[in-house]
Amino acid sequence: MRRSFTKIVRRLEFLVLIESLKVFCDLVETQSFSKTAVLNSVTQSAVSQQLKSIEKRHARQLLEREKRKLTLSAEGEIFYRYARDIVRRFEEMQHRIQALGGVVSGTVRLSAIYSVGMHELAPYVQKYIKSYPRVNLRLEYAQALKIYDDVSNGEIDLGIVPYPKAQRNVEVVDFAEDRMVLICHRSNPLAALESIEPSKLTGQPLILFAPETPTRTALDRFFRKHSVRPTVVMELDHIATLLHAVEVDIGISIVPECTVAHHQSRDILKVISFEGEGLSRPLGILHRKGRSFSIATQKLLEVLTNDVAEPGDLSLGNQIEDEA
Repeated sequence: MRRSFTKIVRRLEFLVLIESLKVFCDLVETQSFSKTAVLNSVTQSAVSQQLKSIEKRHARQLLEREKRKLTLSAEGEIFYRYARDIVRRFEEMQHRIQALGGVVSGTVRLSAIYSVGMHELAPYVQKYIKSYPRVNLRLEYAQALKIYDDVSNGEIDLGIVPYPKAQRNVEVVDFAEDRMVLICHRSNPLAALESIEPSKLTGQPLILFAPETPTRTALDRFFRKHSVRPTVVMELDHIATLLHAVEVDIGISIVPECTVAHHQSRDILKVISFEGEGLSRPLGILHRKGRSFSIATQKLLEVLTNDVAEPGDLSLGNQIEDEA
């Protein structure tokens, strides 16, 4: 009896140690006590106490606080490198044991830009939920810059952004390619066209994505390439608002074709192709570099990187749009 009790105590001590190491690694990587607390479902005070406990145990200062920045000391660099390896190996062990049991469960956090999340993810999400009903899939929408930060900080498992770029803590997996088209109200004179030369956009009232978005940056390059002098009448950061502005004939816009294909106002809008090489928008799946996937996350990645049939009239995008 005593021996069994001792084993239980040692196991609990081991789990507490792993949790403590994870808290330390998350603190180094997020540079935030509040974000680390959220990631580990503890209070900020608990994070501070765990850091003090680790430093006291090793009689070394591992993190130096300089204003709002946390910097690893020489001892902290060594401790972080090995702690990170231990945590990753422990997580990988748990995932492999889970896989042997054939159980796919847990929580997966996926974030996408609005235009992708509301229009393109529907068939993938439907297939995933149907295949793995025990998984709690948390899907949210955000701007690209926030998605990069959330992936890097470990706040989400996967993120989907346009024009993806690998970063220090972020890797990219190819997802899809959006065909970009011109849209206008059917009463607009341009609605008589099936295709248009990009140069003809000069002087037209354009409703574009906000300047800080990757899609807008690509559109600005497109305009320069074709010597277009854009007349921008509105700049918006939400695809639903942009589509509505074109619906009421404030101006014309350039959007991914898929955002119009299943949109409830598709009969009001005219879709016009670009002549020549056209314009496309690559999409990528972001994940944190070096972090092992849970089985549930791995299965979601497999679903996202395999072809899924078109959703037809069943659109998660329309449901979410009504609720937004």
